[in-house]
Amino acid sequence: MLVDCAPLPGKGLLVLAEAREDIEELSDEQVLQVARFTTESARRAAERFGCEGPLGQRPSTVDRAGWRTLPLARAEGTCRDAADSRDTSRLGLTTASEMPVGGALTEECSLNLPTKGHHVRLSAYYGPSSQQEIYLDNRYPGSVKGTVTRSHSCKGALGKAYFKFEEFPRPDAEKGVRSSIRSEDAQRLLTSFATASGSRHGCPVT
Repeated sequence: MLVDCAPLPGKGLLVLAEAREDIEELSDEQVLQVARFTTESARRAAERFGCEGPLGQRPSTVDRAGWRTLPLARAEGTCRDAADSRDTSRLGLTTASEMPVGGALTEECSLNLPTKGHHVRLSAYYGPSSQQEIYLDNRYPGSVKGTVTRSHSCKGALGKAYFKFEEFPRPDAEKGVRSSIRSEDAQRLLTSFATASGSRHGCPVT
């Protein structure tokens, strides 16, 4: 859980809970108990440090839904509003692989292109997740060759949001792999995705 907390460096309080077993091995009730433990730990820590961020309600259920693939027009999770009908038609976007939406610090959306094995990945990072991704991209610049990125300042603990567009397989002239997405199209897809994701996180992107 990430809580707005002005008195702390970075203006946020991050509380993590980790189970010893793989999450897939836990029952729904066990996962719910982990979520409740995390929420209560965050509440106590927030009181200790004088944090002002809202903690919400004690969870009564946990969404364990995983990735799902469906026609882009029916996307309702992390791929919702990632591309309008014009871009979908012009770029030949077919299906979307997405996760349910929530308050996750990392969001991903994969859009399949007409050529078999080719797809676009759109990612959004917030708070500590953003800080880590920016650090890794700066430290290993070769790993993000051909990637389109943009950042946007959010309020409170979310800090600087970081958005990425990546095409796979990665364009590589030496290996004869050409990009099938023009730069302006990549920028437009990234902007649409960032706007939708930012809206879900209370960080309007213009």
